[in-house]
Amino acid sequence: MIRTFIAATLAIGFAGTAMAGPATSFTAKLETPMQTAEKVVAAKVLWNCAADTCVAKVDRKTVNVSTCRKIVKQVGALSEFSNDNGALSAADLTKCNASAK
Repeated sequence: MIRTFIAATLAIGFAGTAMAGPATSFTAKLETPMQTAEKVVAAKVLWNCAADTCVAKVDRKTVNVSTCRKIVKQVGALSEFSNDNGALSAADLTKCNASAK
């Protein structure tokens, strides 16, 4: 019975991973460009930052203030936060930047 439970748990775990869609490319445009290229971990993702842009593949389909706040805590205020599906509104970007380092 324990083996059946473990097998079922593993099967559900693998099925959830298989059903997760591909990561979406996110872009964070910095208000103040970086002097040197950096790699930053924010929102459990590695962001590649150079000059005024940070990019990452994120397992989300939409941009949101919560994810934005996680990146601004690491890199400072943003002038834009977007992905392939859209961008944060000006009002949401203002909320996000309130968390900037």
